[in-house]
Amino acid sequence: MAAAVSPTTPIDLPLERSLYVGNFFRAILYGIEVCTFFAAVYCISGRSSSYQRGRKIYVTYGAVLLSLVTIAVVTDALWGQFMWIDHRNYPGGPLGYFSATENAWYNVFGSAADATANILGDGLLVYRCYMIWGSRWYIIILPVLIYLASSVLVIITIVESSLPNSFLLNGKPANFGVPWVALSVSLNSSMRALTREVLSPEMSKTYTSVTAMLIESAAPFSILGIGLVVTEAQNGPLAIAFSYTWGIFCSLSPQMIILRVAMGHGWLKETVDQISTAPAFAEPLHFERKIMEGGGGENATLKVRLSRGAIVRKKRVLGVEEEK
Repeated sequence: MAAAVSPTTPIDLPLERSLYVGNFFRAILYGIEVCTFFAAVYCISGRSSSYQRGRKIYVTYGAVLLSLVTIAVVTDALWGQFMWIDHRNYPGGPLGYFSATENAWYNVFGSAADATANILGDGLLVYRCYMIWGSRWYIIILPVLIYLASSVLVIITIVESSLPNSFLLNGKPANFGVPWVALSVSLNSSMRALTREVLSPEMSKTYTSVTAMLIESAAPFSILGIGLVVTEAQNGPLAIAFSYTWGIFCSLSPQMIILRVAMGHGWLKETVDQISTAPAFAEPLHFERKIMEGGGGENATLKVRLSRGAIVRKKRVLGVEEEK
């Protein structure tokens, strides 16, 4: 049986607080993600096959993300139970147990699940950018290169953290982890810029409002990622709390996008098809609105000027749409 912790045992309280706070917020955000996923399932269940078309794959994607984050949350909770309850008398106390089990299989397994969710989430953003820009592959050359570099770095980080006497946020793993997180944040920021570039101010009211852009661009993910990069580069105890919280957003941010798609508020390929008669956009969209009143109702004609001179007209009469 392990010896009891003596009063002189060195205890790193900031580190333990960071672990506790990180697990606390992680559990809250996990509950939000579970609700978000099942809300998306509810939104498409019982709807017409035409509505479900193109959306089922997103919900399936969300199920994979939820499975991965569940693995990460369970392994982190298990580690906390071992450290603070089951092996609280371990030589050196909780900090001693923490140091001895940093690269335990369940820790590496949980980190790998988070890393996989990050790769899948970033991939979703790249795909949606490609789709919004009308499948113009050259638009996403740089984002794809950033995505590939980030994916390679995260794999190296996880492999390095699984080696003896290694920890994800210290030493050699951190040397790869900091640029990995930085690249992932850069990718998310570039996705937001590209999305705004293709839309006019009028279209932005629908798809780039504060709420929409927070979700579509995964802004919380980027902000927390910056905090993680700074604290990890400084080798401070807060890095653990940031890593736990940022890790859950690797799947929560894409999950929110999936919910918007399931609700009919997010971009689908059909969204692009509905506002364009040309195969691609060469310039941002510009809108011209003309309002005419009469006949007891309101007729609104919306002209969308496209790069190749194509014009799509939609006439709404008493809430009924028709195309000319």
